[in-house]
Amino acid sequence: MEKQLNLTLMEGRLTRNPEYLQTSCGGVCKFDIAVNNSIKSGNEVKHMVDFFSITAWNKLGEICSKYLKKGAKVRIRGRLKHDSWTSKDGRKMSNVHIDAASVEFIGNSKRQSGNTDASASVHEEINPYQTEASIPF
Repeated sequence: MEKQLNLTLMEGRLTRNPEYLQTSCGGVCKFDIAVNNSIKSGNEVKHMVDFFSITAWNKLGEICSKYLKKGAKVRIRGRLKHDSWTSKDGRKMSNVHIDAASVEFIGNSKRQSGNTDASASVHEEINPYQTEASIPF
């Protein structure tokens, strides 16, 4: 089978505090980010915001849930994942989210107490069942 690339990189701010759950596949942290964009058309600048759901597994998820909070700026590297299901009322539903492989904390977070220029990166291979993460702090 031919190997294909599925990689995304984005930077934004958390729109809510992360939620951490323990599942049969390991720990999972879910949070959303807002990414601001601008488009210039003539003399007019149009500002837009895109919202993305992020999922971080295992050690990466634990660290994100511990140190991130609403408003924190992050850079996410990961893969797009499409889920589809049928709702209880029979409607077909779908969602695209990002499975995080790495999360870079940009600016202020609980761990970086007071140092607004500090950043830290957390990396994990793109494998939701992996139990360890490489954490270059």
